[in-house]
Amino acid sequence: MKSFWLLMLIWVPLTAQVAKETKEGGIKDLGEISYKTPLCILDGKKVSKIFLKGRTLQMDDIAKILVFSEPRAKGLFGKRGRNGAVYIISKNAFEKAEALANNLPNRKLNRKEQHYREIWEFYQTQRPIVVSGKVTDKEGNPLANIRVYNKDRNTDTYTDSLGNYTVKADRWDMLMVHCCTSCKLITDEEREQEINFEGLFEGTYKEAEKAYIEEMIKRIPPNAIMRFSEDPCASPLFVLDGMPMDKKEFIEKTSRLKISKEIHYVTPAAATAIYGSGAINGVLVAVTEKAKRTTSP
Repeated sequence: MKSFWLLMLIWVPLTAQVAKETKEGGIKDLGEISYKTPLCILDGKKVSKIFLKGRTLQMDDIAKILVFSEPRAKGLFGKRGRNGAVYIISKNAFEKAEALANNLPNRKLNRKEQHYREIWEFYQTQRPIVVSGKVTDKEGNPLANIRVYNKDRNTDTYTDSLGNYTVKADRWDMLMVHCCTSCKLITDEEREQEINFEGLFEGTYKEAEKAYIEEMIKRIPPNAIMRFSEDPCASPLFVLDGMPMDKKEFIEKTSRLKISKEIHYVTPAAATAIYGSGAINGVLVAVTEKAKRTTSP
């Protein structure tokens, strides 16, 4: 019976707006998914409705379910995600992936281990998170009623009397302090690191954004990519148009696609604040002209 309801959860036409996330957590507000069959991925591998019907997968066997609306699914999975996507991680795979992430062997990973590592990295970079922190002046005094703006989701919140705030975000979102003169933003990601990011922003929002970029991002020439180590344990995370990929694919795509700006290198300290533990060796970020036009107002 439980497996029946699992299938209903995934395959019933999703024409209504996905339920909004509550303060306690829940399904994220990811937009509208069409009535057509979405892409379904189980433990990192594409599966069909027929496969799921023939598999005795119970609700109790599932650790995580991530639902992606059409635009985001296409960005992550290409044409396969044109009808939206459902990414399922079983408890068995999640436990193995988490155990591997917490105790990486001092050797090259075998094929199975690499697969579990990819599952863990996908989950860590795509799962919704709750970000909390404090806004203070230069002397460390809390600032009340200051707007904290999530640029990527176009949502905001305001600090309380003690300068504290809590805001929902995706791993890739940029949080800014809006129109705050001489203030400091300290961001804590719950259940992750005590302090992920600390930066100084002065003046208007545009000036703050410029200060953020100058503080967090160091420009390097594209040919410097070739000098990064092939060792995956020492390589940075490669991101093109918000999508993580391996070094080979990144080099191939950036060499033939029009890039709107120089390729940027985000230092490890800043990278882990924005992209999580998968960016412990920094991040190389590039944006294509097409993606820039799509996201421009």
